[in-house]
Amino acid sequence: MTTIVPASTPASFLSLVPHLLGCVPRRSLVLVPFAHGRSLGAMRVDLPPSSDPTACVSVASTVIGMACKVATADAVAVVVYADEPLAEAAASAHGPLVDATIARAEICGLRITEALIVGADGWDDHRAPSSTGPYPLPEIDESQAGLPDTRIDDDQYAAAELPGVDDDLKEVVAEAIDAMEHVLGTVAERRRLPLDRVAVSAATASLLAEPPLLFEDAISRAPSELTPRELAAVSFCLERPSLRDVALMQWAGDIRDGYAVLGAQTAYHAGAAFPEDLARPMWGEGAHPDPDRLHRALALCRLVAATVPPRRRPGSLSACAWLAWAVGRSTHAATYAEHALDIDSAHGLSGIMLSMIDGGRLPEWVFERPTSRAGTSPFRGFRDR
Repeated sequence: MTTIVPASTPASFLSLVPHLLGCVPRRSLVLVPFAHGRSLGAMRVDLPPSSDPTACVSVASTVIGMACKVATADAVAVVVYADEPLAEAAASAHGPLVDATIARAEICGLRITEALIVGADGWDDHRAPSSTGPYPLPEIDESQAGLPDTRIDDDQYAAAELPGVDDDLKEVVAEAIDAMEHVLGTVAERRRLPLDRVAVSAATASLLAEPPLLFEDAISRAPSELTPRELAAVSFCLERPSLRDVALMQWAGDIRDGYAVLGAQTAYHAGAAFPEDLARPMWGEGAHPDPDRLHRALALCRLVAATVPPRRRPGSLSACAWLAWAVGRSTHAATYAEHALDIDSAHGLSGIMLSMIDGGRLPEWVFERPTSRAGTSPFRGFRDR
């Protein structure tokens, strides 16, 4: 059920921003688009690393350009979160960044509802600074009374940390993947398996008979409910680009899409052209995916990445990167892609994801819905005062 929370003061507005983002932002410029006085989620980008005015204009143009893609947006709120004390933050590049963002918004016909800077020692209104000094940060915390009890990560990077996994599970999954590769390899490789492991390994490999069934079953349950064999089978697929792409397009659509992409991949390797309509979602185009499916798939791939040996992680990490990007979490997506490239500097999808993210590209569908945690947040947004 959607809950609309009124924000009657700047402090109450600031108390709600982390709920829209799902984290407490650090060194960030946050934009909250509004339509008819109601928020449409939130967008976050890193602060520019230097005080160069050109960098400020570039960042401002990027974020306002994103806000303009939200078709119903008619206003925006701007917030800078800085690590420095407020006076230092306002005097550095952060003040000019807010000015540049306001200027770009006005050029694009977007009304500014708030323009705030939050520093290490307080916060203030950038356009009408307090004559008595910054407002205390506890005012923001005090304004959270009555807000939904949602999970708020420590910062924008925390949620990209892989979950902890028992060492015994890691060992069993690693052995299952190795055995699966032997069973599916050459006769000589199959002969290397001890006889007592052949039947078990063959049963694990049988999960790959119909990959779409494996992928659908894997996101129909909590990741913790999957057996080591199932985790091994999913990892085996995510390490192979053709099967990984089947999984991603199926999770962005449904099992019929999985079978369609699997058939198209088979035909492509035989020399046929790959259908453009099946490839469009990979680049963020086409129908709006079900956010719940994407979040469940991301939870699965995060567990797989945490469970398998590091050398096997790039496939599952690249899947994490795409899924995080697909739900509008570019910061997390970049983190996953960077971790994959640290392991394999030539990993294809990870490099592509990082290039798209660095270029400011987001899926078309994230501008058609709130950018806050779809499927996990108990409230859609708030009313501007």
